[in-house]
Amino acid sequence: MNEMTAPSPRYPLDGIRVLAVEGFIAAPLCTMWLGDLGAEVIKIEAPGKGDPRRSFIPMMQNEHGEKISGGFMAYNRNKKSLTVDLKSSEGVGVFKELVKKSDVVVENLKPGTMERLGLDYPVLRELNPGLIYVALSGFGRMESLKGPYSDWPAFDAVIQAMAGIMHRVGEADGPPLLGVAGSADRISALTAGYAVLLALFMRERTGRGQLVDVAMYDANLLLNETAMYMYSLTGTVLTRGKEELYAPVGGFKTRDGWVGLIITNEDMWARLCRAMDRVDLIEHPLCKGTKARAANYASFVKPIVDEWMVNRTQHEVVEALLAEECPVGIVQTSEDLYRCPQVEARHMLVEVDDPVAGKRKFVNNPFRFSDTPEKPAVRPPRLGEHNREILSEVLGYNDVEIERLRQAGVL
Repeated sequence: MNEMTAPSPRYPLDGIRVLAVEGFIAAPLCTMWLGDLGAEVIKIEAPGKGDPRRSFIPMMQNEHGEKISGGFMAYNRNKKSLTVDLKSSEGVGVFKELVKKSDVVVENLKPGTMERLGLDYPVLRELNPGLIYVALSGFGRMESLKGPYSDWPAFDAVIQAMAGIMHRVGEADGPPLLGVAGSADRISALTAGYAVLLALFMRERTGRGQLVDVAMYDANLLLNETAMYMYSLTGTVLTRGKEELYAPVGGFKTRDGWVGLIITNEDMWARLCRAMDRVDLIEHPLCKGTKARAANYASFVKPIVDEWMVNRTQHEVVEALLAEECPVGIVQTSEDLYRCPQVEARHMLVEVDDPVAGKRKFVNNPFRFSDTPEKPAVRPPRLGEHNREILSEVLGYNDVEIERLRQAGVL
């Protein structure tokens, strides 16, 4: 679809143009990864306002008083910014012209917004039958799959609650707790990006685009999948603070920090016992079988493991358990991760050089290819930075037309 298609692509999505009508985390993260993989991502923003995350802390400031949000930087590299007032008829016209020359639209506006603007999929499909339209919402948007929550707005905490994740986080006698903030957004972003690639692949076969309906609620049921299949098979409701499946499992205190451990079967249990020099526990009646270990975890199993752990350093624990091929890892802080040699070896931090924030590192996309180079990171765009470039080079507007739109408040 894109007129800029290169004959010999350097990156997987070279020649693909994405219009991102987005805000906050889920859709911006999805489109940022598409940009990392070579797509031309045009971020559509409201004039004078832009993505709400442009004002999120931490705010970085240079010696000239210019500011940029660290929260915005984290999700918006490798994009261009075009400010268009989609509430104006001329702004809608500009967007429609761009749709004719694009491959993908990704939007995560409040349900019903694009319909009210006259920019929903049935309208845009008439302009570009090959268009892939990704509607990323809290509870789904496809008419044939409408449910009682489909029109609800949703943020990360709402989805974590509704998808049962909060029910499983916290102490047994305490309230449900939020998991890692933003995790619902991030799994939704990954799901949406995967769906974009599938739709592009399908278009190669059929020549047709389609609506891609990604619900955060659906995507986050995946994070609670174990609880779902356990209820289906046994009627057991897994809850917080009570281990029903595996033991030992979780975080264990060492002399100088914490480690994470999980023992899922009898072979692993025997390895742990050997590492602790407690082979007498391998066949102990209170420890034999995952169900027995879980039932006797608090009263018998955990105190033994705790005592062995707390008298050793993190390094000593990890070394001993890895020698027996037990799955174990150090509980790392963000500072630890920033300096982690494995993170460095995997290129999982990407440096972004910004004129306001300077050189800063952010989490890279998790995709690695043997025959495709990593695309250099381009700093996040300033609001409306690419207005003239996009309108002139993509749509062919001249300077007089662009200035008229600016004076009219469309840009």
